[in-house]
Amino acid sequence: MPDDLARAFAFIARADMAGTRTEPFRWGTAVFMPEFPLRHDSNYLLVEALPQGVDAAALAAEADRIQGAAGLGHRCTLLRNAEAGERLAAAFDALGWKPFRGVIMALRRPPERPVGAPLVIRTDAEALRPAREAQILGYPWGTPEVARQLLAARSLIPVETRHYAVFVDGDPASWAELYLEGDVAQVEAVVTVERFRNRGYASAVVLRTVTEARRSGAELVFLCADAGDWPRELYRRLGFDEIGRYVKFTRT
Repeated sequence: MPDDLARAFAFIARADMAGTRTEPFRWGTAVFMPEFPLRHDSNYLLVEALPQGVDAAALAAEADRIQGAAGLGHRCTLLRNAEAGERLAAAFDALGWKPFRGVIMALRRPPERPVGAPLVIRTDAEALRPAREAQILGYPWGTPEVARQLLAARSLIPVETRHYAVFVDGDPASWAELYLEGDVAQVEAVVTVERFRNRGYASAVVLRTVTEARRSGAELVFLCADAGDWPRELYRRLGFDEIGRYVKFTRT
């Protein structure tokens, strides 16, 4: 695995996908955040090495055993080896698990074109909370309790977290989080409210987080994106290149 990809995966495990408790299992590490069981990204099985003969049914059974014993209502497993994930995708689908194909992109170049400069400011989680809650409630799976847990769980991420945003008439229009530790930084949770889209706000917010990451000494700056969604192209235009992929399977 290339060095920067390994560093990015290690950082993700310490930051955005950190739990408050872990335990080993046959093919990796079981991650738990019992304080907030509805946050899938802190309650999952991290598959670090999967022998060729292990199939989706075996991995699903292991998730049932481990996550069921923990009282979790969902099942979630993350495979860092995207090739192994694709090998299991059809079988997981037959079992009722849904895939998420993620791409990890690292900052490698300047932006392809100049980006406008709306006022991006450093803010705090509380200033963004109502807008972030509304965003979560807008999803089919969003409920008040899910929103509460997802937002509260952010306070347990054990690395430095900063928030940057564009405000329009006092309301958050676009925002992102920046996670920092040593010489690595991750840009995460990039969101633009629908009525404010196509104004360049997301580009400006991402570039501000990148600037602040570099100023803080980050040599590796990366983000994660949906491999099949349009923001990946936006990030490419902003200077990010793909360095690796992963597959996450979830059953709710």
